[in-house]
Amino acid sequence: MNHSCFDKTAYRAAKDRIIELIKNSHDWKNTEGFIADGIICPNEYEKQSVRILCILAESYGYDGCEVTYIETQPIDDVLGLSNPTVQTPRKLSTLLWLLQQSFEQGSKIKWDDMPWLFTINKDNTDKLQKTLSKVAWVNVKKASQPIGTKMDPEEVYVHALRNQTILCEQIQIISPHLIIVCGAVAFHALNEMKLLGSEVVSGQKWKIQDVNDGPLVLEVSHPSTWRGYEKLYGNFEDIYAQMDCRLARFQFFG
Repeated sequence: MNHSCFDKTAYRAAKDRIIELIKNSHDWKNTEGFIADGIICPNEYEKQSVRILCILAESYGYDGCEVTYIETQPIDDVLGLSNPTVQTPRKLSTLLWLLQQSFEQGSKIKWDDMPWLFTINKDNTDKLQKTLSKVAWVNVKKASQPIGTKMDPEEVYVHALRNQTILCEQIQIISPHLIIVCGAVAFHALNEMKLLGSEVVSGQKWKIQDVNDGPLVLEVSHPSTWRGYEKLYGNFEDIYAQMDCRLARFQFFG
């Protein structure tokens, strides 16, 4: 387990350094605009009994926007929660909502109490915005892709390796208890660089890996492939059962 505390002041200073590192290695003013990712709301993140970092492959639509700060998510919805053509943020946030609510009430959210959060409306979006305000969100590839393009796995992998120093510092300063890695490409790149822990292995989707003194690591399939509420709820039940026996640790360590 990661027993280190989250330091909000140190995080803010580190984020400034990280942004400069990205700028120095990207054509950010022209073709490689990026979301300055990380913690969406540090004030909320530091309050969480279980600090969660979500790691994904890449973003879309910010290639010509120079720098877009992820802290504007609650106002500008940079991740696209309210966009009907974007699946990943809404589906992943629904899983996060189930986990967060269960952690907060001290018991698993029942199937009958789950709101239908895939439907886009103001109430659902507000719930999911509040959910996202409590987590960190990082892409292994910093340069954003144009809207309408598809992920090139090899390109994402090459960019991730290029960003090794940046990603290492992000993970350390975010100080998560649980890292959820979405998709095989992002997981393979991070694991190849040993950024998830030297003993973390591939081929363990939906199984929490708890090794050494690092954060818990969970590899999941890409959220765009998740089909239906029943499947999502079943995956949530599996994760919560694995977390339940570990939750007491978070009461003693920051």
